[in-house]
Amino acid sequence: MKKLVMGLLILIFSITAYGTSGIGIVKDEDFKAVGVSQNNIDSAKAIIERASIQYKLKVLDKKALEIQINKYILEGTEKNLEKLNELVEKVGLLDAEIIKDRLKNQIEVQKFISTDQYLKARELSLKKISQ
Repeated sequence: MKKLVMGLLILIFSITAYGTSGIGIVKDEDFKAVGVSQNNIDSAKAIIERASIQYKLKVLDKKALEIQINKYILEGTEKNLEKLNELVEKVGLLDAEIIKDRLKNQIEVQKFISTDQYLKARELSLKKISQ
């Protein structure tokens, strides 16, 4: 019974937290206080969520390549040098894609929340946290 009550409390608090959540430490109410519409906040959150999923998938791909690299190293670097070079190139391309995606997504988010608005809202959040 105690576990059921705790589970329900956690569920209620997580739903409440989701409704009042923001981006990082900045809450929705702080964005609204600096003039960002709820529509823009929701659009920015959607971009950030999509970017997070893309990032996680690329990191998984990178880890898979690194596992292959380690396998070839254990089997013998000299005899697998060509395969290793190819895999290292793929890892480099994935790293470049991750950086490009990060920049592209940052530009997309700035269409909805300007850097100035974010910094002002962040300042409000930091003041609230410090109190």
